[in-house]
Amino acid sequence: MQDREGLDQAYARDDGVYVVGDTEYIAGTKSFGDAVDDLSIPLGMTNRTARYRDASRTLAANPKIRRVVGHSLGGAVALQMQHDNPNLKSMTYGAPVLSFSGSSERRRSLGDPISMFDFGSRETAPSTYNPHSYQDIGNRTESPPEHELQPSHIGTITDGKYTSAHEAPSEPPAHGAAPDGRTYAGVDYEIE
Repeated sequence: MQDREGLDQAYARDDGVYVVGDTEYIAGTKSFGDAVDDLSIPLGMTNRTARYRDASRTLAANPKIRRVVGHSLGGAVALQMQHDNPNLKSMTYGAPVLSFSGSSERRRSLGDPISMFDFGSRETAPSTYNPHSYQDIGNRTESPPEHELQPSHIGTITDGKYTSAHEAPSEPPAHGAAPDGRTYAGVDYEIE
């Protein structure tokens, strides 16, 4: 699933949070209450917003979550959650961040007024009239495209265990790696 699709689902939900697999998607500002909560971000009180409470509650109920993805307010929440839970990885789109350090895990469109102080994010030119939209920059997927996988690497994953559709490798990979030796989305794969 592309990040923009997961964020679309989060925006469609009342609580602004959507989980699929090991990823929690967190929507940005959706209501007047969220707009009021936006004022908490520059004061360092992101953890006191309603979106943070909803996302944290969802994280506590889903211990398999290893990655949080957020847009705008949701990006600030994702970064705060990663700070509070160091085992999480985060990806943000258009987050209201003041940072000079580089990160490939923060993305923004050129001209986005909300994320204009995120000097360390990866920037792309917007192709829509809304530079704060995540639709252009949220095309990332965690798993490699199918054309990058070789037939021996295609199989199924059930309860975190990989089962090859073809012959298993002669030597099992190291714990935490898929048969090709890479890890995807922080999920541990084991050969059965």
